[in-house]
Amino acid sequence: MAGKDNSSETLAKGLWILDIFGDDDVGYTLAQISRRTGINKTSIYRYVNTFCDLGFLKRDDRTGLYRLGVRMLALAHAMLEKSELERAVKTQVDAAHERHGVHVDVGLLSGDSIYLIYRRESQDTKAFRSFSYGSEPYYLAAGKAAMAFMSDEELAAFVSRLSLTPKTDKTITSAPELLADLHQSVERGYTRNREEFVPGLIAIGAPLYSLRTGKVVGGVSFDSSTDRFSMEEFETRFAGYLVELAKKISAVVSW
Repeated sequence: MAGKDNSSETLAKGLWILDIFGDDDVGYTLAQISRRTGINKTSIYRYVNTFCDLGFLKRDDRTGLYRLGVRMLALAHAMLEKSELERAVKTQVDAAHERHGVHVDVGLLSGDSIYLIYRRESQDTKAFRSFSYGSEPYYLAAGKAAMAFMSDEELAAFVSRLSLTPKTDKTITSAPELLADLHQSVERGYTRNREEFVPGLIAIGAPLYSLRTGKVVGGVSFDSSTDRFSMEEFETRFAGYLVELAKKISAVVSW
């Protein structure tokens, strides 16, 4: 692996700027990008204009917000189309979707974020805003599943790095409350998400493990609208199937 002296700080800053745009498709101003990355606004201006010229970002002339551009979206699509991992996960997820008719998300951890690698939507969830990656996974069922099944030491360090800002009025924003919720999840074998990311959307999540190392590498979730199921009905009907699917996907992601 290349040492720090062989890396490009300029490139790293540019990639860090692009990285924040996968969190939510809400768009950001120059000032917001600067605050989130810690890079001064003058430098942000140069980076963002370059990315816009190349098609990786686009600027909304009406709102002044910057969002992902066509070139970045095409690159992401091409990567997923050619990914052997995505194809292997797709087989398992599509079979579960066809059998149970539920929305399924599969995400893998990288650093403190969880990145979506495959999604199969259901009819009742298509109207909801979904994640492409969660920079702080505490508000996602798949992210909470990955967190809950970490070692106590890893989890404590992870939670200490979170900002715990609310996504909805039901998002858990207290570290002790979040830890209690995650410990309860270990006892039941899966996590719950009670409209913590989007109002009207509930989910249950199970962890994905590397069978080689035994460590948590991500999570898989089943999602539903509250119009279709209550939280209790959703758990009773699908939790067992979710846990079994997580075991199958763990076998796939381990290689």
